[in-house]
Amino acid sequence: MGPVVLKAPFPRRAVYLTVVRNVLHHLFFGAALSWIRNLAGTAPALISMTLLLILAGVVGLGGFALHLLADRESADAAVLHVYLSDDASSTDVDALRLKLSADSRVRSVSYTSKADALKKAQNRPGLGDLASGAGSNPFPASLDVKLKRVEDVSGVADSVSKEKAIDPVQPTSYDPGAYGRLQKALTYLAVGGGAFLAIFGLVAVLVTSNSIQSAIHARREEISIMGLVGAPNWMIRGPFLFEGALTGGLAGLIAGLLVSIGAGVGATVGGSNRLGALVPGFTVSTGVAAGLILLLVGILLGAAASLIGLRRHLMAPEG
Repeated sequence: MGPVVLKAPFPRRAVYLTVVRNVLHHLFFGAALSWIRNLAGTAPALISMTLLLILAGVVGLGGFALHLLADRESADAAVLHVYLSDDASSTDVDALRLKLSADSRVRSVSYTSKADALKKAQNRPGLGDLASGAGSNPFPASLDVKLKRVEDVSGVADSVSKEKAIDPVQPTSYDPGAYGRLQKALTYLAVGGGAFLAIFGLVAVLVTSNSIQSAIHARREEISIMGLVGAPNWMIRGPFLFEGALTGGLAGLIAGLLVSIGAGVGATVGGSNRLGALVPGFTVSTGVAAGLILLLVGILLGAAASLIGLRRHLMAPEG
């Protein structure tokens, strides 16, 4: 009696679902199990990438804070505070105010009394302790001059240097080299930090690439069999790509959590000396955003490192 062929009514949708389920199981679940089994070999890549991302997060948040600080300083640079002598007469103060208002380089002039100057100082980090410890009000009254251009600050400051109403010890708030020094410091920090991160990033990518190569070598027989049975390249390479992304994702998750917690603590704890007070605009949401960015960068970095290892050391036949 010959063989019996059963023609069961297999729905096409069920076939497709089975194929998709098997592919996903191979690409993701199987790759995750392999990643866990090879965790000892993946640990150096995970540690190095985590350190890289932590440093990148710290440097990135520091650069963001310095950028906000530079914006604030540049805005403050267009405001010239002309400090008034304690014994200046109202006539001299009015004359100085009229002179400044008539200057074409000046946008507006406002008056700040000694009491108002003390209140403002008490809201600035570090100055509140100085004001309370002095016993008396050490802050002078001033004329706050808003200029149309930052470049005109020095000229306006020179034009009032001989006026009777100004403080002879500290005439104005103008510091010729303050903004230039700030910009130079930002440039040095950006170049140095970028170079350091680039070198460390290269090391992390190479370590991750080596771990992927080790995984390829350990599974070379499985890879050969898949190639012989006609498995396409994406099925052979996909699990290794996912393992690299998993390594980078875990590193990004750890680094993102640490950086987010550190940024949140720095932005909220410490009273007037906290980072959020020193740098307006730096908040807890900034730290959370930095953590999410680190997670995404970690996934991309791990996948890129896997691609490097695959291109160099995996020569599967075309399926």
